[in-house]
Amino acid sequence: MKYITTIHLVYPHDQKARTPDAIGFNFAKQLRAHGYKVHSYDLYERPKDDFAPKKNDLLLGHPRWERNNTFNLLSKKKGWGRVIVLHPFCPLDLWTYAHLYFYCIFADRFIAITGKYWEKNVRYTPFAEWTGKFRQIDLAIDQNFFPTVKKRFNPPGKRKFIFIGNHTHYKNVSFLDKLAGRLKHIEFHRIGPKSKKFKNLIQHGAHELSSLESVNIIKGIDFMITVGNLDANPTTVIESSSMGLIAICPVGSGYEENDGVFNISGTNIDLAINQINKLNLMSEAELIKREKRCIY
Repeated sequence: MKYITTIHLVYPHDQKARTPDAIGFNFAKQLRAHGYKVHSYDLYERPKDDFAPKKNDLLLGHPRWERNNTFNLLSKKKGWGRVIVLHPFCPLDLWTYAHLYFYCIFADRFIAITGKYWEKNVRYTPFAEWTGKFRQIDLAIDQNFFPTVKKRFNPPGKRKFIFIGNHTHYKNVSFLDKLAGRLKHIEFHRIGPKSKKFKNLIQHGAHELSSLESVNIIKGIDFMITVGNLDANPTTVIESSSMGLIAICPVGSGYEENDGVFNISGTNIDLAINQINKLNLMSEAELIKREKRCIY
């Protein structure tokens, strides 16, 4: 009788449009479609004490820094055919990703959800020792959840920008707020948890991107801007591109101009100001040309 490998997948996996659940749910679905048995786990789920991997079983998933995380507990079980880490990754952000170094010492592969920029440059980072285990994959979305709602651009000189997301350290929102403060003639909006720290952003609060509130806002916007230099592969870049916006981001987000985005500095504010002013005045024909090259 042919042995069928069971993949023990540790990743959030509710049926939702948003990551990380969308990753775990759709990945498991595709693995099953290719004939694998898949057992899905939450990030914090204690395995049964008497559980032991069978021959060639594979542990695949998302370690967390806490010692009681599911991946860590399962990895201590003897007998795995292979152990593979699947995780968003920016190798210069040690605050967020340093815990992965331990797992990638003994793992057979590290599948990094990140941009090609980091695949090319990981050898210049503290994670250089295990570049041989490194496999880059691009983030993806289901476009059915993010239909195109943006139909036309505002006139040159009246373009509008929006940031979508939270304000953790790697999002660099304080830099964006300073940028908006220097460009008072341009509207910078934000969908995400409100914060009094960002006085120069027009804040709309937290909404699902596919909600009616978000759609009505996005219809009047031209560019989605994010200025994170340590952002593994922001989902909002491809979600907003799917909805018709043009994305602007530093190469530290993993996306480069040949992906269909405009790159911007997330550290030099004078350079960023010049880049924003050029985009604000760019012809609609040029924007339409760039839109057709978008990554979605």
